[in-house]
Amino acid sequence: MSEESAVETPKEPILRQADLDAWYLLQRTALAHAQSRRHAQSVERARAAIQRALAVARPERCCAMWSGGKDSTVLTHLLRGAGVPVASEKDDLDYPGEREYVERLACEWGLDMTVLVPPVSPRAWLAEHAGELSAEGDMHSRAAGLSRECFYRVVEEHSARYELTFLGLRSDESAGRAMNRATRGVLYRRRDGRWICNPLSDWSGLDVFAYAAAHGIELLPVYRCIAMLHQDEPWRVRKSWWLPGTDARWGGVAWLRWYWPSLYRQLESWMPDASRLT
Repeated sequence: MSEESAVETPKEPILRQADLDAWYLLQRTALAHAQSRRHAQSVERARAAIQRALAVARPERCCAMWSGGKDSTVLTHLLRGAGVPVASEKDDLDYPGEREYVERLACEWGLDMTVLVPPVSPRAWLAEHAGELSAEGDMHSRAAGLSRECFYRVVEEHSARYELTFLGLRSDESAGRAMNRATRGVLYRRRDGRWICNPLSDWSGLDVFAYAAAHGIELLPVYRCIAMLHQDEPWRVRKSWWLPGTDARWGGVAWLRWYWPSLYRQLESWMPDASRLT
């Protein structure tokens, strides 16, 4: 074996000592918060919201959507033993190892989980439309062609089979979610007659990390990538597709290149303008 072939590609994400130190501090802070009355009240309210929802629809007529992100993972843990089926959309734009992560936890937690795979490969869609796209363009909203074709369609078709859907959305993540919480509450009925329940709507990001730490829930490695941009507010790391999209203007491309250089190279091959955003 040549010396060159013996060199291994660094495992990604590439975590530096600053990330390890920041994660250690976050875990200590989260465990301390987990002992607070404020966090206990957040958990009590979430459990009460789940019980109200299960009074509206039988567990087998409900579905929980689980991305594998921190919020939906905590929600799924809260629903253990309730008999609620779980669905997780997984595709070839997820961070490496996500499908294996949710499948392992589903087995450990005794969940009835369906893995949803879009009929159109997101990578194939990007390769086909690369000439029309910018690295800082919208990739994630409902209006974006990529997410409409490769995510929302399959998720909404699955959700339509159930009377009620549990989501791990928190109101402090965006103005739109805050407005939805203020006008509709935690449990509400849509115009099409189906119900939505957001038990974590009033939780802080620290509440989510506190619950995960206190219950020994392993989170995806992406949440340890916090020293570069998110050390003061680690809950701002969002698990979605690894494409930065509009986050590029806030350093998202540089963040991707720092922690996942192989994914950054793939992004640059589709959208050469990514190089000017690092």
